[in-house]
Amino acid sequence: MLILFVFIMCFVYQSRIMPLLLLILLICPVFSFIVLVINFLAIRLTVAPLEIVAEKRQECSVRLFLQNRFIFPVSPVRIVGDFQSENEHDFSRKVLLTDVPPLSRSIVVLPFKMPFRGEYIVRIYDVYVFDLLKLFRLRRKLELRAKLIILPYEKFPNDSGKETETDLESPATVVTANKSNTFNSLREYREGDSIRHIHWKLTAKQDELVVKQMELSVNNSAVIFNDFSTDTGDDYLTRRMLDATLETSLAITKRILSERNSVINYWQGAMRSERYELSEIAHYSYLYGVFTVLPQKPSPKSFEELIELFSPEIKEHHTIYIVTPSVNREIIRAFEKTGLAARGGVTLITFSAIKASAEAEEYINEKTKIKLIEINDKSQYFDIV
Repeated sequence: MLILFVFIMCFVYQSRIMPLLLLILLICPVFSFIVLVINFLAIRLTVAPLEIVAEKRQECSVRLFLQNRFIFPVSPVRIVGDFQSENEHDFSRKVLLTDVPPLSRSIVVLPFKMPFRGEYIVRIYDVYVFDLLKLFRLRRKLELRAKLIILPYEKFPNDSGKETETDLESPATVVTANKSNTFNSLREYREGDSIRHIHWKLTAKQDELVVKQMELSVNNSAVIFNDFSTDTGDDYLTRRMLDATLETSLAITKRILSERNSVINYWQGAMRSERYELSEIAHYSYLYGVFTVLPQKPSPKSFEELIELFSPEIKEHHTIYIVTPSVNREIIRAFEKTGLAARGGVTLITFSAIKASAEAEEYINEKTKIKLIEINDKSQYFDIV
């Protein structure tokens, strides 16, 4: 419009300055475009660090380094990517605007505070650079990534049930699996050994603590069923319950392994039902890594199918834990069909955020041998009775 106005004025006012002004106005966009092309070629965008490992709700950040190697400023620069906004619990496509002075570097800090565990990817898709007059823009497609690994909370079953010197038990019971009662050998007492395994008669004779070494039977290992299929209809609550399930399972698993027992975990994977047996504490890190990167959406496979699929092979296991956010009639039917409802040693763990129906709770307590326990998923410590 300005060029058109000056062009008209060239005829209205027979002045030499008007053609000169028109020429300048015609040259400016060309000059601005040339500077834009040079700036576009001179600008560089990098991301650091490429991987961050953090805990849930821990403040962390990814930095974008935008470098301008030319003598003209670059303003604005529009960056399009997947970022987290305030009060969001996930990533979504956002647009960032910044500028870069000549021959210098700008740093854009992207803060994150993720409420759920899992693997997140910060992606940069496009960078748009504009000319000085804001008449033109050039687009550069990018595929820059930074990985965020958010770890599950480490929860702890209350340790108040360990034996005292008088071998009395407190109200909370230690979470553990049963060892075989088969005697294997005698050895010296080591720190962490259970007092109930001390051979008191031999200890009195030798004046030093002697422990009975019992055989570890795989058939007597504990079993944990993990329900990763619950969909509450609320994305935030669903992901919270998914985290609560696996964090509770990890805590019980770690306790059982620390008591030198083995444990088998069952859960629904993305494509098939999974089974992983842990017989020593070194195996725990693998399960922790698998649970950390599990999909944050409910499994399409039903929990009842998982119970029915693996129940035939757990008949001789003495200790069974079932961790599920939702206690409904379908699960109860699966307990009845597989015989779990009528056997002892089965503990059903649920969470106070999703209350079981009074009918289901009454049925479990009065018509089955299953122990129903409700815990607070936000608490770091919990009791298993």
